[in-house]
Amino acid sequence: MKRFILFFFFLAVSWAYGQSNLQEYMTASREAYKAKDNKKFYDMIVAAHKLHPYHQGILYNAGIAAALNGLPDEAFSYLRKAILIKADYNLDIDDLASLRTLPQFNEIKTLQAELQQQVVHSDTAFIIRQKDLHIESIAPGERPGIFYLGSIHKRKIIQSDEKGNITDFTTSAQDGLTSVFGIKVDKKNNILWACASPMPEMENFDSVSRSGLFKYDLKSKKLIKRYAPATRRDHTFGDLTLDEKGRPFVSDSKNNVIYSLDDSGNLTEFFASDQFWSLQGLTFSDDGKYLFIADYVKGIFRLRLDDKVLIQLPAAFDLAVKSVDGLTFYKNNLIAIQNLVVPMRATAYKLNGTKDKLAGYEIIDRGHAAFNEPTIGCLLNDDFYYVANSLWSGYTQDHRLKPETQLQDVVILKTNLKSLLKGK
Repeated sequence: MKRFILFFFFLAVSWAYGQSNLQEYMTASREAYKAKDNKKFYDMIVAAHKLHPYHQGILYNAGIAAALNGLPDEAFSYLRKAILIKADYNLDIDDLASLRTLPQFNEIKTLQAELQQQVVHSDTAFIIRQKDLHIESIAPGERPGIFYLGSIHKRKIIQSDEKGNITDFTTSAQDGLTSVFGIKVDKKNNILWACASPMPEMENFDSVSRSGLFKYDLKSKKLIKRYAPATRRDHTFGDLTLDEKGRPFVSDSKNNVIYSLDDSGNLTEFFASDQFWSLQGLTFSDDGKYLFIADYVKGIFRLRLDDKVLIQLPAAFDLAVKSVDGLTFYKNNLIAIQNLVVPMRATAYKLNGTKDKLAGYEIIDRGHAAFNEPTIGCLLNDDFYYVANSLWSGYTQDHRLKPETQLQDVVILKTNLKSLLKGK
């Protein structure tokens, strides 16, 4: 989804730092590089890195700047971090010539090659042959073989069987639906929950439309209630999850707030933190004690529910845990869809026994042929289904759909996690 969220992030950083903002440092670094002022290039890009230590482009350029200033160890440190996020950066440019005779250069080239190797464990579950839907999310239905999916462009919820035959659960823009992001089905209470926010990519875009959380009766398909925060500020409701009682929790990517329903049934702020940069997927541990939260820029956080203590999960391995969109808990693993790393991937991150550290990982899919921005998935028993090719690349710069010949059918992938993670 969520490349557009980064735009809001960069604006926020620029405003926060006034004249000494990120964009100014990056602009100054580019100008210094063109002028062959290597010292200033280094100073400016390192200053930008201090403001945004997670950005792969800044890391790559900091590596180049360090190499040009005779700082090989620092250069390799920056370049390694950049390659772990975006494995196709060019390391054979003249600016890095001073590094090529050093043993660390071969090591980083080997790492780059390993990270670019395709890994495929998923098969195609089904294909929906309607290219203009722009599906973002999927949820298993109330009976086997039924799935519900959220459409960004068509502003509706659809139902599909395992052969890709679809029917409308709602019509376009019904009940004030805008672009539908997250969907969850509460089979016990016969409820379908969906969160939606206005996007320029949706049909009949109206900038005054409001984000909302929608509660539907599964059988009648009728809206039970629509919820919106009391504040009139803009929101981007990017995903939702349900606790063990069926209570919905919604991530607001624009304001970095998690919303939920209070005891009076109002959609109110449940949790916010200045540690967050760009909230995305949410998922509960199977015991309901923890809410795991994907931050698209920084990684994965854990919120302890009883006292609302937040920690960012450290990793015991050298792999970039960023650009996580959808997040799903499965048997002490966090299944993460990472769609701005290169190559894109779906990864199972193994938690340690106390669930406060990422202890290991298994690549589910990396560089899958069906990928064109994978987004959100769901569990059905031990099978994981996820959207392989959300349509964010299918629009022109003015947010209009490209010609149908440039679009793809919707591909849903499926992998059996029990088999994949056996013994992991």
